[in-house]
Amino acid sequence: MERLDLKRVESMVLAQGLKMTPQRRAIIEYLQKCDTHPTAEEILQAVNLQFPMTSRPTVYNTLNWLKGEGLIREVLESNPVRFDPNTSPHHHFVCEGCARVTDVSPLDIDPPSFASLPGRPRVESYEITIRGRCTACESRPARGVSNVGAEWR
Repeated sequence: MERLDLKRVESMVLAQGLKMTPQRRAIIEYLQKCDTHPTAEEILQAVNLQFPMTSRPTVYNTLNWLKGEGLIREVLESNPVRFDPNTSPHHHFVCEGCARVTDVSPLDIDPPSFASLPGRPRVESYEITIRGRCTACESRPARGVSNVGAEWR
């Protein structure tokens, strides 16, 4: 698993003539430790616990820079967009109940066959998104499903 590395980021920041501010460092450290695919808002809230004056543009600019350098990925399988510090090839499970995004190893899924794709394009990479309900959510009713009046049935 290839994850975000603070030392590597620091050297890249300095090589590009940027500053490694305490806020940027806190954003990177948070992403290093995080396995929940946080949103920009979640990152902002977490970093503001340590640096209360961290601005939304600082978080977005840092995330955009990290993404542009290939050090993190956007996970577009959910709304809002989440960020993934694991850049190695992997798939995702998205819980329809709580919207949590979890990494799934490519070794846990049989690879699909691409032979029947129209035009038979050369596939260079792929990601699979599995949707369902996590174990914590499966005992709760699905969104939009009401149990009101169930005792009368």
